[in-house]
Amino acid sequence: MATTKPDRREAICEAVFELLSEVGYDRMSMDAVAARARASKATIYRGWPSKPELVMEAIEHRYGGRAEPPDTGSLRGDLYAQLTTVCKVADGADGAIITGLLTAATHNAELSEVMYRCVYETKHDMYESMIKRAVERGELPEGASAELLHEVLHAMVMSRRLWQTGPFDDAFVARLVDGVLLPILRQGC
Repeated sequence: MATTKPDRREAICEAVFELLSEVGYDRMSMDAVAARARASKATIYRGWPSKPELVMEAIEHRYGGRAEPPDTGSLRGDLYAQLTTVCKVADGADGAIITGLLTAATHNAELSEVMYRCVYETKHDMYESMIKRAVERGELPEGASAELLHEVLHAMVMSRRLWQTGPFDDAFVARLVDGVLLPILRQGC
């Protein structure tokens, strides 16, 4: 991304989220973002070579890049804290936006690659750290998979979001942590 003043960058990123919420990814245009953010088209096109890169910038601006893992002193506590955070996002307006982006990514290879980098790669180290600490504390066997944790946790949350099968409450978090994630991880898969 080209150098953009922080207040201009913030306005552009907020415009992206507003438009994604209103019209979705496919109907959002770089020109519409420029108009909404009161930025020149040249600023947008100079700063971001493509719409997927602009979306990634907006997501990273809102949520930051790499995330620090929770450290509660136990794997269960760490999973509970992380899942609670994920559920708060999934249950709000941004959850609908992320779901829409992931849906759009199924037929847009460039967006798919950007979403993978933004949603998966930037967060994966956090899951690796959680698993490593749990192995060191003796809570998990060697070979426990951060990849499996990451995939299952997010698949369960996305499934609940897509099918709207219930609230993202403490009961859901506890059931997912105690009934799914911990048993899978303890198998060392």
